[in-house]
Amino acid sequence: MEGQTLRGPEVSLAGFPTQQDCSIQEKIDLEIRIREGIWKLLSLSTQKEQILHAVKNLMVCNARIMAYTLELQKLEKQIENQTGRCDVNFENKERTACKGKIAISDIRIPLMWKDSDHFSNKERSQRYAIFCLFKMGYKVFDTDMVIVDKTITDICFENVTIL
Repeated sequence: MEGQTLRGPEVSLAGFPTQQDCSIQEKIDLEIRIREGIWKLLSLSTQKEQILHAVKNLMVCNARIMAYTLELQKLEKQIENQTGRCDVNFENKERTACKGKIAISDIRIPLMWKDSDHFSNKERSQRYAIFCLFKMGYKVFDTDMVIVDKTITDICFENVTIL
């Protein structure tokens, strides 16, 4: 474990690292290592498809790092605000909402092109790589990447994501 350091809120109110803080910090460290690997892959990639997927994964990885960092800062603020307060508050515990699950599927996005772009130069049309990235709390999800050109009028992401 030499060389590894914990960043962010290192101790809870009792003076010990909180389980959630360590878990989020571990996720940040993992995403940083993944990002470094993606950079290496990107520097060695020669095929267009490899580069597209590497860039997409890099964007998702960066979004996760930012979300985890914000969650860690939020937890740190909560710890600072709780200092000196009684931790047992029965009224708030009774009103804590339970977390549910949401399934997101069949995301459909209509595309609008200029008539001149849509109806001309179909054989030499520029292509675009598109994917959806969405965030729920500190969790970041993505869809498969779809390649479209100006002949396509809508995109449908058929992935099923459970939040």
